[in-house]
Amino acid sequence: MEIEVQLTGFPIAEKIFPPVVARASRPFDENQKLAGGTPAPLSHGAWLEFRGVVRGEEKGQTISALEYEAYPEMADREIRRLLQEISARHPCQAVKVIHRVGVIPVGETSIYVGVASPHRGEAIALLAEFMDRLKQDVPIWKRRARSAEHRLGANQNTVGNTPSRCSALQPCSLDEAISQIVSHCPPLPSVRAPLAEAFGRVLRETVCAPEDLPPVDRSTRDGYAIRADDAAEIISIVDTLHAADWKPRQLKSGEAVRVATGAALPCEGLRVVMQEHVERDGDKLRITKHESTLNIRKRGEDVKAGSPLVTSGARLDAGRLALLASAGCAQPLVSPRLHVVHFTTGDEIIPPDQTPKPGQIRDSNSILIRGLLQEFPCELTQSHLPEDFETAKQLISTINHQLSTINLLLVSGGASVGEKDFTRPLLEMLGFEIVFSQVNVRPGRPLIFGVNGNRIAFGLPGNPLSHFVCFRFAVATALACLAGGEPPKFLRGQLAGKLDDKPCPRETLWPARWEWNDSTPRLRLLPWASSGDITCLTAANALVRVPAHCAGLEDGAKVDFLPTTPIIGGGL
Repeated sequence: MEIEVQLTGFPIAEKIFPPVVARASRPFDENQKLAGGTPAPLSHGAWLEFRGVVRGEEKGQTISALEYEAYPEMADREIRRLLQEISARHPCQAVKVIHRVGVIPVGETSIYVGVASPHRGEAIALLAEFMDRLKQDVPIWKRRARSAEHRLGANQNTVGNTPSRCSALQPCSLDEAISQIVSHCPPLPSVRAPLAEAFGRVLRETVCAPEDLPPVDRSTRDGYAIRADDAAEIISIVDTLHAADWKPRQLKSGEAVRVATGAALPCEGLRVVMQEHVERDGDKLRITKHESTLNIRKRGEDVKAGSPLVTSGARLDAGRLALLASAGCAQPLVSPRLHVVHFTTGDEIIPPDQTPKPGQIRDSNSILIRGLLQEFPCELTQSHLPEDFETAKQLISTINHQLSTINLLLVSGGASVGEKDFTRPLLEMLGFEIVFSQVNVRPGRPLIFGVNGNRIAFGLPGNPLSHFVCFRFAVATALACLAGGEPPKFLRGQLAGKLDDKPCPRETLWPARWEWNDSTPRLRLLPWASSGDITCLTAANALVRVPAHCAGLEDGAKVDFLPTTPIIGGGL
């Protein structure tokens, strides 16, 4: 069977002529000749044509256009494979497929299929099965519908995609990718959680002090409280106060109260004399050493009533949780605990405790993802998918009800365009709209980002260094936004050492080690051989942004970098 496939960004012609079937496809009469001795084209028993025209409505909404994208080489290959497979059951002579990509206005043809066959039954059967399987088997995707208000201008080219969106045909830049992630990941609804379960979550309300802290004057020493202006030589002990006691009274000159560290003082205007600085005889004492300090924590010296303690947007660490506890905020309003599902792919992947055979590699991505997610309060479920797409779909269908409750889906591997790379069709099958599928960065170019309501998904490139890089600039950004916190930001630093590298048409996020030098981060670039080389991760705590086409950087050059561990000190 002869197969012709075209992927085009231009309108599909109104009149398309049937193909001339080669001699091997059907016998013909040698006596039938054209002028000059050329065999005459054979007439087909049936020439069946199908045109898919963009309708003016999508999901009940009036639209002006649909937007399609594709992996051209993979799509061409999969269309041919699919047609060959179907033709074994429904023999036909020739098939012509034309699929348009880019922006297709309402009323224009998005796909054309022509089938030549001796009998119409085979042509109809082949066409029906091909159209049924086209969406699930071929990497051509309906990206989005343009609303009726967003109509093409008279001079606007319909080929390609809108500037505000990224495309599989045109990899988006690093900045565009981050911007798309931020815009598609609004904060999830907040919840109230007990303090014991709030560590690492983002506070969604500003908590103010309900009273002065401390609420009363308290002793900072074991000793004796006396009036601050008391000049008596001999002082009488009139009471004893432990840390839990509250016995308000006015002290007179010549009176003292025995106090423990932390005890609430009976009145204002006192000072505490350390027990080491007195001589005691029964219930009488004499001060042997006078101090200038009062040894008192004054009421409200930490925080005045109504003052903010922890502001909205802060990530709750041990110190902030302790402060909330001291203010009686036992159920703060915080970001929800996220449900994350992580699938690894690849038949070559084996568990870390097994010895690899030729062609096999140990799974490092599962533990890498688990470790990286420790920074984000979440419930993680991990599983492995077989490399066969049909088998993987069957496995997914058994747990599809669980996937409906997740916040984030991660798929490791299968994000490129190889014959067994099925991550994008898998995400499409699960209802995710693909926002972008390539980023012009190394390592980590084949990064897929999709959304489905308030759920998001990433298809991560399989190599572990690419995993690390994509997690840091993409996944961590999404997680921070979903939690209502601040996404990671690039900072400014200085290169420690020289970079000699071949120019690359993509930006590079180079693993590096930063250290403080006179309040300036100094970044030492780490060696790495490929996107599968994770030896540099033992020292890496930053990713340095190396511009595209950059042949090298001098020692001391100013660079942007993304910290991969918290920045402490230095005034940044």
